[in-house]
Amino acid sequence: MQSNEQAHQANLIHQGPKKNPPFFFREAYCGFIVKGNFMTLGAKPHMLEEGEWIAHQVVEQNRLLGGMVKMVQTEDRTTGVPICNVKDCPTMSAGPMTWTWIDTRSQPINLPAPTYIKHIQTWVAGKIQDESILPTSNFQTAPPLPDPQQVANDPNHWLGKSSGFPQRLEAEVKNMYKQMFRIYAHLYWQHWLQFWDLSAYRDLNTCFIHFINVGRIFGLLPDKEIEPMQPLIELWIARGDLPKMKENGTVATTAAPYLATAPAAASSSDAASAQPSTAAPSSAS
Repeated sequence: MQSNEQAHQANLIHQGPKKNPPFFFREAYCGFIVKGNFMTLGAKPHMLEEGEWIAHQVVEQNRLLGGMVKMVQTEDRTTGVPICNVKDCPTMSAGPMTWTWIDTRSQPINLPAPTYIKHIQTWVAGKIQDESILPTSNFQTAPPLPDPQQVANDPNHWLGKSSGFPQRLEAEVKNMYKQMFRIYAHLYWQHWLQFWDLSAYRDLNTCFIHFINVGRIFGLLPDKEIEPMQPLIELWIARGDLPKMKENGTVATTAAPYLATAPAAASSSDAASAQPSTAAPSSAS
């Protein structure tokens, strides 16, 4: 297998003009390990409250992402170091984008990508296990789904309220989703050829399109955040793999009558409230 540095250089050769985009932005390499409609995996079941479904999705998306990350955390047999290492990935970047971390003094700092990714994984896991964000206690009797008219007329309504989730659920999930997207973007831009060498690029595509589909359905990712991967997303939309946005900024959530198999992992608020005990991710620098 090529080292990460060699692979990255080889991939850069094919960047530049639109006629020579990176391999992962080309239709020949945008396929999946499953067939079917990804809306069947992302659309909320009719009788489930939206906050409950989004909470389930963020846990599942983190599991799938973890499987992809393990592939680049595995030692290269040739070099004896992980594919994603501090020498070859000195910053957390994806193409032209570089993301910084907030240190304990609230200052932005550059971290090597493997360090940044481990911090994000620890941080997201902590959020998922935090009962004040994602409570796991079961109701003795499940509350009824709120009437849409009642929701519209309730000035104190928030996502997940009827299911026992806190008011900050939506902000917390959006922040987690943003950070998970950055990991996916790094995997594509810096390590796609390793996924090719491992015959796993379709696995990466399958997990990523599911992640993006859920993010688009529920508005979890602003457009500016997805710019590093926009060409691939637009390609999937053009092919019909992802639904088009409607005029009101939402996507149609009606699933086709056939199912997509759930992708399997390869092995397995605001900025202040998002900070872990030692540091927190920051916006792009």
